[in-house]
Amino acid sequence: MQRETGSPSRLLAHVNIVFFSQVASYGLAFALRAMLAQGLGEEGLGTYSLFYVSVLVAGGILSLGVGWANVYYLNKGPYQPSTLFFSSALVWALGVGLVVVGALTHYWLRGAGAFVGGKAYWLYVPAVPTVVAYLFLTSFLQGQRRFGALAGVAVSQGLAAVTASAALWAIDELTVGRILGAWIASFAMADVVTLFLLAPHRWRWEGVVGALLFALKDQIRYGVQSQLGNLAQFLNYRLDHYLVAAFVSKGAVGQYTVAVGLSESLWWISSAVVVVLSPRLSGMKREEAGELALAAGRNVLMVMGVAALGLAFLSPWAIRLLFGREFLNAHRPLIILLPGGVAAGVSMVLGSYLFSQGRAILNTVSICIALVATIILDLLLIPWLEVEGAALSSTLAYVLGLMCNIVWYRVVSGRPGWHILAVGRRDLRLYRDLWRAIWGRFLAQPQEE
Repeated sequence: MQRETGSPSRLLAHVNIVFFSQVASYGLAFALRAMLAQGLGEEGLGTYSLFYVSVLVAGGILSLGVGWANVYYLNKGPYQPSTLFFSSALVWALGVGLVVVGALTHYWLRGAGAFVGGKAYWLYVPAVPTVVAYLFLTSFLQGQRRFGALAGVAVSQGLAAVTASAALWAIDELTVGRILGAWIASFAMADVVTLFLLAPHRWRWEGVVGALLFALKDQIRYGVQSQLGNLAQFLNYRLDHYLVAAFVSKGAVGQYTVAVGLSESLWWISSAVVVVLSPRLSGMKREEAGELALAAGRNVLMVMGVAALGLAFLSPWAIRLLFGREFLNAHRPLIILLPGGVAAGVSMVLGSYLFSQGRAILNTVSICIALVATIILDLLLIPWLEVEGAALSSTLAYVLGLMCNIVWYRVVSGRPGWHILAVGRRDLRLYRDLWRAIWGRFLAQPQEE
């Protein structure tokens, strides 16, 4: 069991590593989206997005949250990594079987068509298991706090997908089916790299069989309550894609995908903080964890707020340059999404605190409340306002989710949760000192003649 909390400087170093890896990996995903927008048009981008969302939803269901449980028990549990790895492999194997049966059943009942048709339909069979394996394997890197390795895997996956897509575009062979195949292959490559980095053959495997059933039970028990929240959160982020396709068109999904992708670039900041905080908070005392979560949330709010203002100002030119004039209608939904994106980022930090205290179910409740609000608002607003209605529904739901997590933070920590919204002089002094240190270090560098 790891109880080491580490120094603030080490925490900041880990956050920086993960942040820049998030910038790189999400930047590559952003580049891929821009490439598809230029090469496939709004309908092709919409079709790709619907397949992508469907795979992630299926993967989230079949994983049972075991990846989150691995992070938790690697830092706060009685099981050795080999036991958690073996039980994770059993869950993965069961998922593979269910995917095959599900694909064959759908084909028998409705034919080869679920957003993509023909041969491309069968890409669901390798796609879901490959993504689930990625979630499981990288959870060991995160739980072991190997953030550099985790960053390398994420960047390599994104780089492989972008490189393959660029090659297809260059030879004028870019189609939805081929790009989906390249995307799946990039995750398969990342799985192999992660397995090599973990080197499970070097772990201790004595006693694994005896502890296997206990570990599997605990992983599923903890993982399901965490994953319910994650799945509900993902649906909160992506369910409106399906509703926009149903009420408007696949082309409108393409427009909305651009707006969502730009607004979620703000989450590079909060995601980097959460990846580092989750294992660290799990190894801290409740009082220390509560204080650190509040400080992290306030600083995430301030940095994301400034970034949102900059994105709002630059977005018209960014959309025109990166995606083309065909996607200029994505600008207004983007502006509507930005406040909700900031609220969701702060809520992620509070969710990581609840996760670390074994109260992930409370974060799940918040997300489910927000999801219900999203569905109701989407059904009311999308038929009326179309893409802008989806954006407004999302923002209102994100704010509601943050309000719920503030309440749960107070229940668990005993501290006023609203303090996470109050950026004070202490926070400003921290940024002033950091800026002076960075600037001073820059000036201290020898200047070339």
